[in-house]
Amino acid sequence: MNTVKTQNKRNTKGSRAISENYTKLPTITKVIFEDSLIHFHLSDKRILSIPIQWIKKLTMATAAQRENYIVRGHFVFWDEIDEIIGVKNLLNGSVIPG
Repeated sequence: MNTVKTQNKRNTKGSRAISENYTKLPTITKVIFEDSLIHFHLSDKRILSIPIQWIKKLTMATAAQRENYIVRGHFVFWDEIDEIIGVKNLLNGSVIPG
């Protein structure tokens, strides 16, 4: 049986590993919508572009809702439509519908 102390210890290790992995990744500096694409500008000067249609919530959103985002380091948040995209997902291709 796991105790609270044991669970917290496991979560701390996992959090530290996640934190260390993210520090090696570029951050997202800017997001631009152009026609049917979303362009994610990264701190290492790369630009990753994906079709808007890959993200169902963004496809269904209005132009104003799409533009209402917050960039925070490795993530882009669209609070109004409850969507988050992370740089790790962009780089490893896990935002590709499948």
